[in-house]
Amino acid sequence: MSQDFKIGYLMGNGAAINVAIGFIPDYISITNLTDGDVIWTGALVNVYTFTSGGTTEIKAGDKLVGATSGATFKVREVLTLSSGTWAGGDAAGSLIGDVDEATGTITSGENVYVSGGSSTNDATLTAAFPKQYTTSIDTEVANEATNVITAYVGSSTAGKGFTIASGIAEEAKVLQYVALRGG
Repeated sequence: MSQDFKIGYLMGNGAAINVAIGFIPDYISITNLTDGDVIWTGALVNVYTFTSGGTTEIKAGDKLVGATSGATFKVREVLTLSSGTWAGGDAAGSLIGDVDEATGTITSGENVYVSGGSSTNDATLTAAFPKQYTTSIDTEVANEATNVITAYVGSSTAGKGFTIASGIAEEAKVLQYVALRGG
């Protein structure tokens, strides 16, 4: 995976704005340059906690499939196990899923397995899909429903990026974004 960094500017219009930058960022910061406020800062990562890890060790690069939903995601990183072992079939810990390579919705408590292997349970995910970590700093932009940044998967005419919700895209305000994706 490459490392990407993008700084850009746009004019808020009071409606949601799709920002195509060629990649889905891991981290975004939005600053309202008109008012001088840092409006939003946060991570766009899919964090999954799991219990009941099977004897198949899940590794970075594995594609996991939801046993009932059929939803998929690619594992970017397996964080240190919080308890148990893969060999003992009782591993528990956390995974970071690649936002670019996720389809569907894996539900809390769903069993998953490594694609290409058997459809046996390799882990049970205990966190809903996906999890977004955000911090809203501008107190004038307080409505949670309109104060979010989400991944934008693009279309046939626009590349990947992120969507700025209507509450952040304040009318007639110059916004600066900083978008980062690590490798």
